[in-house]
Amino acid sequence: MIKLNKALIGGSLVLLITFNLFNIINFIFQFSMVRLLSIVEYGVLATLFSIIYIFGIFSESIQTIMAKFSSIEHDKGRIKNLLKKSLTKAVYISFLVFAFYLIISIPLSYLLKINYLLLALNGLLVFVVFLLPVNRGVMLGKKMFKELGINMIIEASAKLFIALLLVYLGLKIYGAIVALVIGAAVAFLFSFSTLKEIFSSEDKQAETNNIYQYAKPVAFITLIITVFYSLDIIIAKIVFPAEIAGYYAIASILGKIAFWGTQPISKAMFPLSAETGSKKKASPNVLWNALGILGLCLVVYLAIIYLFPAFFIKIFSGRDIPQSISILFYITLAMSILSVTNLFLLYKLSLGKIKDYYLFLIFPLIEIFLLIYFSHSLLQFSVALVTASAIFLWGVIFLIDRK
Repeated sequence: MIKLNKALIGGSLVLLITFNLFNIINFIFQFSMVRLLSIVEYGVLATLFSIIYIFGIFSESIQTIMAKFSSIEHDKGRIKNLLKKSLTKAVYISFLVFAFYLIISIPLSYLLKINYLLLALNGLLVFVVFLLPVNRGVMLGKKMFKELGINMIIEASAKLFIALLLVYLGLKIYGAIVALVIGAAVAFLFSFSTLKEIFSSEDKQAETNNIYQYAKPVAFITLIITVFYSLDIIIAKIVFPAEIAGYYAIASILGKIAFWGTQPISKAMFPLSAETGSKKKASPNVLWNALGILGLCLVVYLAIIYLFPAFFIKIFSGRDIPQSISILFYITLAMSILSVTNLFLLYKLSLGKIKDYYLFLIFPLIEIFLLIYFSHSLLQFSVALVTASAIFLWGVIFLIDRK
């Protein structure tokens, strides 16, 4: 018999409220940008966001790793030592990644038809991508759900205010990207006050050898998930004319709410399953409780999108866009399937039980093939995304149960 996990339900509720306040502010940000920019300009901004989501590979990996080890480490001095080591390495790696990004942005600027300076400015997010999740991962691991949510709300609020100001002053896409960088930097500075009790503790040597071993599957799985939900807008920008790609981007942002909006459930589950898994064989109740909550949220959102697609497109973009309306449900369905896939993967990662993780690389490759091959229309393109997501879920269920 499956028992209700009160800690999971409570943590999920706190994170659902705070994370979705964060998402609402982000929606207002997107809502404002799509109205203040032209369709073509918004298509460019959405493509830059997709690159940022790929940066999220590092962010989610670091946060997951820090959450895993802080959830099973109860000595604040060792957690402080882990934080100091991780932040130092994050600064060093950020400079290396930024330099590499500046180089690959040269051909990218021609391929994506985006100004190089804009791509370079976008690259500054590398620094907060590596630094901010170190502190946030500890918050998550120590089940500081409210504090983590508030930190994200601070980031989103700062980003929105600065973006509106700079775009209004005429900086357009540049203003939006500068706002992203400043908003994340503000949240990073605030995170130190949240963790002041840990930083004021006596420093004790932390064992980090296991972290690097655990980091490999975490980084790889995060890479696969992040690339999977980021590729559609990038490929659309390549295979469709600029205006059509803009129509797709509008629907894609709304569809991805199904993934972003339900992530708190997976995040609340992670430290709970990691903690129980470190003591004994983890109870499947944590997974089934999380899956039940996730499924309910996804069904409700899918039903709303199915019934009122034109309303959401009109509210979001301020325009009646038949092309976006016709594909919105399909993209939402694809992202809902991906959210379930992400839950299964995070559960197995929390227990350290994913083997042969490199096999998951096949799923983004399948997605790329399907999206490029079926790109004769936006509808065909969107159905191909649903198919790729379903294949990914099936493959994950099959592969993670292999002995």
